[in-house]
Order: sequence, then C-alpha cells, then structure tokens
Amino acid sequence: MIHIGIIGLGWMGRLHAGYLKDIDDCAVCAVCDKNEEAAREVAAEYHARAYTDHRDLLKDPEVDTVYIVTPQMFHYEIAKDVIKAQKNMLCEKPLALTAEEVNDLRGLTKDYPKKIIIDFPERFSVATQEAMAEIGSGAIGDIIFMRGNFRFCMKKHANTHGAWVFDKTKGGGLILESSVHLWDTVRYMTGREVERVAAVAHNNEHANFEDSFACVAYLSGGAIACIDMNGWLPEDAATDKRFEIMGSIGSIYLDEFKNFMTIQSERGVENNPGMFTKSMTHKDVMWHSAIAGGVKRLNEHFIDCLKKDKTPLIGLEDGARACEITWSVVKALESGRLEEVLYGE
Repeated sequence: MIHIGIIGLGWMGRLHAGYLKDIDDCAVCAVCDKNEEAAREVAAEYHARAYTDHRDLLKDPEVDTVYIVTPQMFHYEIAKDVIKAQKNMLCEKPLALTAEEVNDLRGLTKDYPKKIIIDFPERFSVATQEAMAEIGSGAIGDIIFMRGNFRFCMKKHANTHGAWVFDKTKGGGLILESSVHLWDTVRYMTGREVERVAAVAHNNEHANFEDSFACVAYLSGGAIACIDMNGWLPEDAATDKRFEIMGSIGSIYLDEFKNFMTIQSERGVENNPGMFTKSMTHKDVMWHSAIAGGVKRLNEHFIDCLKKDKTPLIGLEDGARACEITWSVVKALESGRLEEVLYGE
C-alpha cells in the first residue's frame, strides 16, 4: 500500500486527491494546508489526518510519498524538507523560482534513493502519447520544426489559482508559471535540448508581469521551435493549447484541449494492423478529465512506479531544465538579443 500525504489543498491538490482515491493499493492518509478548515474538510473526506504545518505531516510515520501542491514560492523549502525526510515526492511545476534553488535541489537529490516526479500532465495526454508512438515509428522522419501555443483567460485566475500567480516574486510570472509546460513538451517530443532563445513580450499595464510572449529557439541537432503564450482569451473561453511538429516526411498536429491529434505521413500511418492511411485523427481528452486526462494518467504512472520500483518518466532534472529555459527567455526579453540557455549541473 502506498500512503500519500498532500501538502496544499487548493483546487489542484484536491484534484490529485480525487484521482488517487481510485487507484488500487493507494491511500491519501494525511493532508496539510495552512487553512485549518480546508485541512479538516479534506481530511474528513478521505479519512486522513489533518495538519497545518508540512513539517508535522513529514513526521507522520505512515506517509511514504508526499505531493507538493502549493504555490511556487513554497516549493523549494518544502521539497528540501521532503528530501531530508527521505520520502517519495511529486512536485507541482515549476520546480523552484531561482537557479540557486534548482541547483541546490539537484545536489540534494544526487543518488537519492526515493522516487521524484514533476507534474507535467501533457506528457500523459492520450494525444501526446499517440504522437510519441508515431514519432518513434519514424512516421514523420527527422523533426525539423516544432511550434506550441498556450492561450487562456487570466481574468479569473486570481480566483481559481490565487492572486500570487500574478506576483513574480511568488509565482514567477506567466513565463515561468505556465510556459514550463510548453518547454518540457518540446524537450520530450523532440528528444533535443533548447540551446538558444530570443523573445518578445507584452507587459500588463496593471501589474508587473508579462501577459503575452512569443519565443523562437534553436534546438540541439539543428531543429528550431517557436512558442507563444497569451492570457487574453475572452472570459470563460476554452483553453487553447496546440502543437505542430514538422518532420522530414510528415507532420503532427496536436490540439490537447479540443480533443484531437492529426498526423499526416508520406510513409503512411497504421490505423489497423497492416492498413496504412496518409492522414489520421485520434481522439483525446483534456488534462483534467476524470476519464483519461493527463493528470489522472500521471498519478497512475507515478503510483505504478512506486509499486514496481520503476523510474518515473519525468524527473527532477526535467523540472529543472524547464525552469532554466524560461529564465533564459526572460534574459532574452531584457537584453533584446539571442541568449544561450544555461543549464546547471
């Protein structure tokens, strides 16, 4: 039995708890939030113990795995305490707010005997995994270009996520808080590192953060990528998150939040055993779907890794590198030049 303690009981922490209760041989046995009422409420729902200080939860002898689902400004300190307590760990993105914090966590987890995963659910969306299978089969040849966008309405973000999202000192701003998703997907799907970036951005007139930005990047091996984010979709509009991957003999279009993937290939795509077509569409569901969303599938993957002593698909280094790319994007915005992405050790 895997015994989990969840730190942070906002909407995302509760989402994780809901998925975990449906996984066999897994139980949420402890929860923690600074809001005592929230902690007691969730604890009652899952027959768990309630804490208001994460250090007390880490002393709970039954807890072997910890989920860090707090605002970003708390990730680093809590992660350090989890590592010191020698627990398995899921950490929400971004991993940390500064290069110093990321490198410290790297050092603390060298030869770490426990499992760590970063919550990048797009790796586990059905469409992404279908696309990766086609890329691996050689259906589109060598990847030459990848484009990704993430557009949403930020007008109610303070209500759903918390006002800290718009404070760079607490959440890192739009570029760190959200674009780590895109950069991790670029690294995962291309199998290449981001080497140099150039960017432009629009600054919010009411606060000190970028509400829109676009970035072009050189990848290792000669491929290129283009990423853009925008928080100005109309109120209550559906999130728009898409990727295009262009290869030497084919292409893939992913629309994660509108439920499809289209692949075209000169070689052909096997849609049934021995049957190939030149173009094909796969259905998908959103990250947060209770049926087969990426977050649900990520939780299932992580618990399976814990049970079978397997290495999770996403490690601390993946979380670190996604952060480091975003900091180079910010540097490129400030300098107005092409900037090298500096990865720590």
